[in-house]
Amino acid sequence: MQHLVLILILSIFVSGVRAGDTWFIDTRSATTELEHLTVKKLDNKNQSVQVWRSAALEEFQETHVPQKPLVIVIHGNWTSSANALSYGKIFDRFLEKNEKSENYRFLIWSWPSERILCGIRKDILTKARRADEQADYLVSFLQKLKPNSKVSLIGFSFGAGLVCNTLQLLADTKEIHNKLSIRSILLAGALDSGALTPNGRYGQALSVTEKMLIHVNPDDAALCFYPLLGRLGGSQAIGKKGALVNGLSKKTQQKIKSVNVAPQLGTEHAFVTSFQTLITYEKDFRQYALFE
Repeated sequence: MQHLVLILILSIFVSGVRAGDTWFIDTRSATTELEHLTVKKLDNKNQSVQVWRSAALEEFQETHVPQKPLVIVIHGNWTSSANALSYGKIFDRFLEKNEKSENYRFLIWSWPSERILCGIRKDILTKARRADEQADYLVSFLQKLKPNSKVSLIGFSFGAGLVCNTLQLLADTKEIHNKLSIRSILLAGALDSGALTPNGRYGQALSVTEKMLIHVNPDDAALCFYPLLGRLGGSQAIGKKGALVNGLSKKTQQKIKSVNVAPQLGTEHAFVTSFQTLITYEKDFRQYALFE
């Protein structure tokens, strides 16, 4: 309840500020060919109020400038399309306070994560699988970007798994791998701490990304329950324990930077505050998201 109140307050706060180059893509009705995507652009109405207007994927593609970093942010579980739109406005405001909008392009990537089952564990397991499957859409989207595009993939909670599976799929697509410059950020990542090792679920992900920033919070209350998703108990989450590096070469290990954000977040596991904390670490944000 407190989280929803925070979204409402922040949404009111940002209603009268200038919108940057901010976009929203929703895959809830999409096909594998990226037909029926919901695409929106955040604009100003009468130069005072932010409003989302309907747009086409072609408009995004035609106006995309490869030299301008594309920051793609992906939410976690139990997030509706309407909430994701609200996040877009809030994050646009956060960014505008720190960066000039002409220096980047910002995209909220939304996937079907609303609660659908009565049992919490079954619902969460279903969403974990779905987040993996949703990577196909993101890969298809990235395929359509202009050559030499700079892309930062930022995933929160299960969105971090979506990011890593996208990287994993790109590892098998040399044409795309060579065409894009990709950096990645995992916030409160709800995936196994060993997922990035050579024998892990996303063992090839680090071969695609230039570098990866991982926010780790040992106090994250939600991620305490992550091991219980396995039948006999399983691995700790990467967002709680950090990334295991067993078997990784020294060069690959150097791609990873971990930051302990427990002092800032405490026990909280929330999209808004996690993203705000990321921006607070200005040097890291500029390096991993804005390619500076």
